[in-house]
Parts: sequence; structure tokens; C-alpha cells
Amino acid sequence: MAGRPGQTHRRRDRGSLTGPGDHGGRGAGLPRCARALAEAGAALLLAGADEPVARLLRVALVDGTIRIHDTVETAVAACGAAASRADATARDGGRTAVPEVIRLRRETADLRARLRSHPLIAQAQGVLRGRYRLPDPQTAFALLQHSSQTHNVKLRTLAAALLRMDRPDPDSPLWFPRRTPEEAPALPFLPGLRPGEVNRGTVVKTVLGQALEVLGSDMGDVQLADPVSGPRMEQHHGFGREFLDFFAHVGEGETACATAAARARPVMSDIATDRVFSDTAREVILATGSRTAHSIPMTGASRQVVGVFSVHSSQAGRGLTNAEAGILRQLATRAGLWLEWHERSVVLDALEDLHQRAQGADPEAAPRASSPESAPREAAPREASPRRSDSGSAP
Repeated sequence: MAGRPGQTHRRRDRGSLTGPGDHGGRGAGLPRCARALAEAGAALLLAGADEPVARLLRVALVDGTIRIHDTVETAVAACGAAASRADATARDGGRTAVPEVIRLRRETADLRARLRSHPLIAQAQGVLRGRYRLPDPQTAFALLQHSSQTHNVKLRTLAAALLRMDRPDPDSPLWFPRRTPEEAPALPFLPGLRPGEVNRGTVVKTVLGQALEVLGSDMGDVQLADPVSGPRMEQHHGFGREFLDFFAHVGEGETACATAAARARPVMSDIATDRVFSDTAREVILATGSRTAHSIPMTGASRQVVGVFSVHSSQAGRGLTNAEAGILRQLATRAGLWLEWHERSVVLDALEDLHQRAQGADPEAAPRASSPESAPREAAPREASPRRSDSGSAP
């Protein structure tokens, strides 16, 4: 496995070496391979080697041309860390960057994000076509896109809501005829903005930015509950693409934020020792410089966890003062109430709009989206950009 960013060769070598530099055994090719890679500016990563083989290789190749790992997963994580450093070098204008590799890694991450959303949106298109007898997928996509933009709701969020809600009465002009308007909960951390008019992206960005300020951190993320695929990263700051791609979705019990969501209470994790992390996840997080993570669940009025925000610290064992814990708890409470309201109000408003538009859709007059089946992209909601947070990578 060569240690260049984006270039991975997996090899489990359980051969034996008769001695350092001996070219007669099964492992004889490894030293030559390692030295050839070293001349090209890379290193050979060896996973799963028997201890005698590993020991002899360390003796034979003391110049660091071979790096030995216990498992393939830890070797892959090491490649990811190397790629992160390459990205950083590229941003700084360093001479050791490999622009083509970096570009390909970014394209891969973007493609994976689009592939995660594409099946959901395509399924929603199929439901709309069957339910409203629409002529083609393009018409269905145009309707989804229009309601998404009108109500400032992400296309994927709208598609997920469409799929999980009971179908409306085909003879009713309203999808939710018994629904009564709810007043938006207050958002003290967004003074000057009306809670009923602000969009979800602005709220999530501000929550993350304030949580980072409380701890004086520059690393954090927000995961929101997704009834279809589980917790999904919605906002982040300070992480490289390896981290974002690896943790785009969080499985139950795999991370501290998943644990916080399951327990509905804050969780403090020591990254190096907490058993909740797999070896690969641990390596990915440690490569960012994080040593402690605080994951705070956001709970709605129904007492259901609607999301979790996590703040990372480079200091091992970095606990919270009573004041910090109180501020984060209050922030999580306010955000949780608003996020649940948004799902019950704004998202349902968008579905209602979609239902009414689809009922009166004119197949000849419907606007056509360009190739929605091949690569549907979400319309980005118009959002404010509070300090200290980056745009979420999840579509």
C-alpha cells in the first residue's frame, strides 16, 4: 500500500524472510518495492504481517521506507491522514502538493454525497409520478425543486418527508386539513431575526458557531436526525475531507454523537481511549488533532432527539466548567425546540405546496429541470453566514 494521497495498494504479505537483504525468500520483493516507492517519494504500507516478518523488515529497512500496521483499516486511515496533510500543503501553496490527486479526492467526496441523495430523490420522483399521474421524471423533479426553493427547504429534506408521510386524500385540496399553525419558538441566539422567518441552515450554523465560541474551539459539527438514513452531518467547521466523508452518516453506537443521541444526554469522549470508536474512526478523528469531544443532544418538545452538535478540543481530558455546560445545554434546548417546530411546520408547508402544485400540474407547461435523473442537485437555501462555521457538505 503506497502512502501517497489517493493511491492505495492493499497487500497482506505473510511470507518469510531468511534475513535482512536476502533476496531468496517470498518476502524478498518487499524491500525492492519499498525502495522503489521511496525513490518516487512514497512509502510502502504493510498490513497484517507476521511478527517475524515485521521485525526483520524493521531491521532491514531502518530508513522508514516501509511502515507497518496491524490492520488494513489502520493503514488506510494513515493514507487518509497523509492526504489531509497534502490538502493543507496545497492550500498553503507548498511544493509537495499533488494537485491532480487532491482534485480527484474532492470529486470523489462530492460524488459520494450526490449518490447518497440521488436514490432518495429518484424515489420521491417515482411516488409523485404515480400519485399524480405526471408524464415524466422531469416534471416530478421540477415540482420538487419549486416547492423546495419556495419554502427554503433542502430538496433531500423535502423528498424524505414525502416518502415517510401518509399519502394525502386524492380528493382533498389539502394534504394536512386538520393541521393548525404553530408559533415558532424563540431563538435568543439570533437577536433581530424573527424565528418564524429564519431558515434551518442559519439556525444550525449559528448553533455551531456559538458552541465553538463557548469552548474556544475551531473544530465541530452538527448532525441532524434523518428518519430515512439516520443521523446526517448538516454543518461542520475545521475538518478535512477525510473526516467529512467518513462521518457523513453516523451509525447507531459508532460515535460519541450517536451515543449522545441514543442516551439523550451529553457525552464527553476521550478520542484515544473511548471504546465507542472503531479503530478506523479513531484514527480519522485523531488525524484532525482532536483529543476530546463533547456531544450535546438537541431535544424537541416531544422529547425526541432531533440532532446533536459536537465540539472537539485538541486538549486531552478537556472537561466543561459549570458555566460552559449551562450555556451549551441552553443552546441545545432552544435549537431543539425550533428544529422540531421547523419539521412540523415549514417542511409540512412545503409538502402542502407540493401537493397543490402537483394536483394542478400542466404537463405541457411544467418547467423542465436539466437531467434530474442523472445528477439531481439540491437548490441551496439562501442563508446568512454567521462567523466560525462552514457550509455543510451533506446535500
